[in-house]
Amino acid sequence: MTTRLRWTSADLEALPDDGKRYEIIDGELHMSRQPHWHHQFTCFQIASCLQLWSKQTGAGQVNLAPGVIFADDDDVVPDVVWISQARLPNALGKDGKLHAAPELIVEVLSPRDGP
Repeated sequence: MTTRLRWTSADLEALPDDGKRYEIIDGELHMSRQPHWHHQFTCFQIASCLQLWSKQTGAGQVNLAPGVIFADDDDVVPDVVWISQARLPNALGKDGKLHAAPELIVEVLSPRDGP
C-alpha cells in the first residue's frame, strides 16, 4: 500500500526562496517558472483597469500575485485579485496573505513558450 504525500502551507514555507512560483492545489505541489513578458503585461493591464475603477468607486483593492490560502492544502498565487473594502479586513491575515476568497480572481492562461 502506498501513502500519498499531501503538501501543506507549512511545507511551502520550508521551501527555498529560489525565484520559482510554488502553489499547493488539493495537496499537490505545483511549480512554475517566472511568467513570460506578455503574460505579465496582460496581468498588469487587467490590474490597471481594475485599479482605476477601484479608485473611482472606492469599492475595493486590486493586487498582483498575492498569496491566497483556501485551506492548509490549498495555497495558491493567482495572477490578479480584486477584493472589496468590506471583505479585506476579515480576509487579510497577519502573514499578509488572503485567507478567504476575494470577489474576483484572474488567472491568465498563456502558451508554454510565450503569447
